[in-house]
Order: sequence, then structure tokens, then C-alpha cells
Amino acid sequence: MNYYKIQQGIALIQVLLITAILSVLALYLTQTAKSQVQQAQWAGDKAEAQVAVHSAESLLLFELLTKKKTPTISTSDNDGDIIASQWNFSAVPFQIKNNVIAKIQDQSGLIQLHYPNRERLKKLFATNGFSLNQVEAIIDNLLDWQDIDSIQRQNGAEAIEYGGVEFIRNGAVPSIHDVIHIKSMNLGVQQLLLRNATIYKSGAFSPINAPAELLYGLTSKNAVEQVLNLRRLNRLTGKQFSEITGIVEDDDTYFYTSNYLMIDLTSRVGQSKANKQMIIHLQPYAEGNSKPFNIFISRG
Repeated sequence: MNYYKIQQGIALIQVLLITAILSVLALYLTQTAKSQVQQAQWAGDKAEAQVAVHSAESLLLFELLTKKKTPTISTSDNDGDIIASQWNFSAVPFQIKNNVIAKIQDQSGLIQLHYPNRERLKKLFATNGFSLNQVEAIIDNLLDWQDIDSIQRQNGAEAIEYGGVEFIRNGAVPSIHDVIHIKSMNLGVQQLLLRNATIYKSGAFSPINAPAELLYGLTSKNAVEQVLNLRRLNRLTGKQFSEITGIVEDDDTYFYTSNYLMIDLTSRVGQSKANKQMIIHLQPYAEGNSKPFNIFISRG
């Protein structure tokens, strides 16, 4: 009798053990299935976000090539008309379709780093806490780094200061990131230049599309706040800008948008995100084998 009870006890333990193993296995399979479903959902959302970005890119480029680069009143539900009524060229976000946010920065609103305007650079750095000596050293080193001569500026540095000609650029910087190798430059200077300077522009300066940081160096705080408010409302005109800031057009300054643009497109679907950033040169009147736009940089 005792032997029979022992056998029953062993069988019960075996049943319970097998049940526990099967329960753990079932739980693992359930979790795996949920994980696979979630991954499939993320992949689907990512693909949808990427398609949305590519679609928005094509639509935006077409509108930029066929419409004036000024805000217009939308008179229809056409996607292109809606975009043209919302766009701006000073990196204020606006929406393209339902789930794509765009930013466009006119490169003429930034400081040209290859041939920088010394006074604008001074004002930019001065309003961001740099001393006059620091500013002079930054500018002189930036210019000495790029020029091809060996004549050292008062606060600059030529090849001998870097250890030889192989350690100095002696030419135009290929990227703003290159400035980190220049004397007197640090990460803070580099980040400031990344936000306010460019190597992709030609022609005059367009302060109407300049970043807020740069504007604070060019005019009063009150004037900048008025300009930024009108930008947010998408109502800023060249005449208003001049009246508010006191800045006037001349041979080196104008109040219209150039064809050198940075475009940033971001789409979010569920928990997935797709982003594309590019710097382009529009050529709306290109003929023959010429392309309607050139892409300098494309990421994403």
C-alpha cells in the first residue's frame, strides 16, 4: 500500500513538473510572438514614415522649383498650394501633409565661412559671451587656416604653429566640422558656427532669414523678438524687417530668399521616425542636360 502511494506521489510530481515546463514554454512562445508582432509593427511604421518623407521631398522640391519662395494665401485644397501658404525659409517648422514636419533654412541667411564677414562674426561671438580677444583670435585663426599664404595674422596661426604645412588646411574648409582642428576653436565655437554659418552659399547676405542667435548680434533684442513673432505668424516682409531692425538693403545685403537651401524632413508613425536632411541649390530655369537642382549633402 505504501509503495502504491509512493508511486502516486512520484507521478503527481512528474505531472506538476511537466505542467510547469509546458507553462514556461507557452509563456515564452507567447512573449516571442508578441515581440515578433511588435517588431513587424515597428518595421511597417518605419517603412510608412520613410515613404512619407520621400513623398514630401518630391512634392516640396516641385513646389520650390515652380513657385515663388514667399508665403502665399491658399485658395484650394491642393497639397502644393497648402505648402506654399505655410513655408518659410528661416527654419521655423511647418507641416507637409499629415505626418511630415519640414524645416527650410536659406543659406544666404547664414555667415559664409569661406569668406566670412568679419563684423558679423564679431557680433555673433560677442553676443554669445566671447571676449574681444577670443573673437579676434577665432577669426584670425579661421582665416589663416584657409588662406594659401604663410603670412600670419596678428592673432592667428600659420603652418609653423601647427607643426608643418601637412597639418594646416591652406584651402577652403570642406565642412564646418573641420574648424575643430583650428587653434582657438573648441566644441562650443564649432556648435555656434554649425547653427549660424555655412559653406554653401554665394552672393549677398539675407538677414531676413538669419537665425535668432545671429540676429541678436545685428540688432536690438526688442527688434529680434518682433521679427521672430512675425516669422511665427508667417507675415514678415522685407519692408517690415527693415523698419523694425533698421537694417537696409545694399550691395552686400538683400531681403529675398536665395536658391541655396537646407531642407529637413521628419515623419513619425507610431513609435518609428524617419528623417532626411539635405542642402541643395535650386536651378529652376535649367535647360538641356542641366539638372533643376544640385544636391550638396543628403543624409537619411
